[in-house]
Amino acid sequence: MDIEDIKSPLPSREIEINSSVDFEEPIEPKIIENKNAPSGPETPIIVKNKIDWKKILIITGILIGILILVLVITSAIKNSKKDTIVTLNYWSLWEDESVMNSVIADFESKNPKIKINYKRNQITDYRTRLIGRLAKSGSDETEGVDIFRIHNTWIPMFREYLASVPMENVKSIGLNDDFLGVYNNDLKENGNWLSVPLMYDGLALFYNKDLLEAAKIEVPKNWWEIRSAALKLTVKDENGKIKTAGVALGLANSNVDNWSDIVGLMMKQNGIDLSKSNTNTDKNLEDVLKFYASFANGKENVWDESLPNSTTLFANGKLAFYFGPSWRVFDIEQLNKNLKYGITTVPQLPTLGGINENNDNTELTNIHWGSYWTEGVNSKSKYQKESWKFLEYLSSKEVLEKMYTAQSQIRNFGEIYPRKSMSDKLKDNQKVWPFLSVADKANSWYLASNTNDAGVNSEMQKYFGDAINAISQSGDTSEIMTTLKTGINQVQQKYSLKK
Repeated sequence: MDIEDIKSPLPSREIEINSSVDFEEPIEPKIIENKNAPSGPETPIIVKNKIDWKKILIITGILIGILILVLVITSAIKNSKKDTIVTLNYWSLWEDESVMNSVIADFESKNPKIKINYKRNQITDYRTRLIGRLAKSGSDETEGVDIFRIHNTWIPMFREYLASVPMENVKSIGLNDDFLGVYNNDLKENGNWLSVPLMYDGLALFYNKDLLEAAKIEVPKNWWEIRSAALKLTVKDENGKIKTAGVALGLANSNVDNWSDIVGLMMKQNGIDLSKSNTNTDKNLEDVLKFYASFANGKENVWDESLPNSTTLFANGKLAFYFGPSWRVFDIEQLNKNLKYGITTVPQLPTLGGINENNDNTELTNIHWGSYWTEGVNSKSKYQKESWKFLEYLSSKEVLEKMYTAQSQIRNFGEIYPRKSMSDKLKDNQKVWPFLSVADKANSWYLASNTNDAGVNSEMQKYFGDAINAISQSGDTSEIMTTLKTGINQVQQKYSLKK
């Protein structure tokens, strides 16, 4: 076919050759000698680039093997973590291992991956030793502490170490619904619970039944009746030395046990809010301190510094009225198991307010004093979830009752139940009920005695003690009160006290 026979719809195109363009020379094929070829003229073999499938398969196999090995190791690590036993270090006070062993063993049997290392501590230097250990918990699991017992007034000193109770645990434990009202004020900050209480204690009035019956005196209900009864019951020798004391009040030293609790109670009853400094607060505080000091100064004193320790004197039958927490029952009965005594709620002030015996006494305040210990979880602990699980177990009704029974086998009674729903179980125990019956009306402040904290309570007691003892010896209180208020402000600022 001739080229003219092709019918193209396009016009013919001229090709212009540019002589300036360089053309690459063709690549000559590589000639390899074929030694296996039959004899004769050498036959050239042209070798083209080709994929080495054998090498790729080897590399792929190696990569798959590494991936499988990584998966096996990861799975082994996960399984090992599942099988790891978590040990919780629990620092507490008061209770012997014999009391705790049974409940701990029961928990561990139900939770085989959690073990509890319980340590009972002595109160001496406990607060400072505990803080030292808590600081180690993030880095040293053997030396650290996961769960710990503190006094309710210690929360400002332990804020950085207190993990908030998770909401699910708050609900499952029943903190908002079934626990005594006093905890709601003391153990919550910014709406968060900071600890779980396993017990309660407060302040009550102990009285010698024989002395009151002999003098035909009724058990006092207010502070004026206490003062009147104490004056009648105080017996002095010809030299004015007290042989039988009416009540252990008036001094702030070692021979009046629990004096700071008593002063704190009077302050709360007299409407004193030391977070607010004003004329009314200052006057009410001065009235309280003068009234308290009046029991140990002047000719009508019912107490003085020459007397023995008030707990010992009461146990020996030489003191008519004594203020103390429930655990003082153990001290008193150890000293004199035959003493005839009773326990009642603390005396009150008139609802009109003010330390003034001329006020109407027909209606009285209903304000009491709480001082107790509670359990916290270290915010630096790696095992907070397990710690809350254990505290949820300890705070259950069944375990609280079990612990109370075990405690009652080695002393008069166990720790007072923290749950409202369990209160009736202790209603017939007249050595416990005066404390528990008013727990919902109890207040606390940073004047709690016997905490040995070398901190907020000890420092506050020092300022109040100096003021009370100075008032007992001086009629001018202006300088004394100025010094006291300065000291209170310093402690409040140092520990960022919320109230």
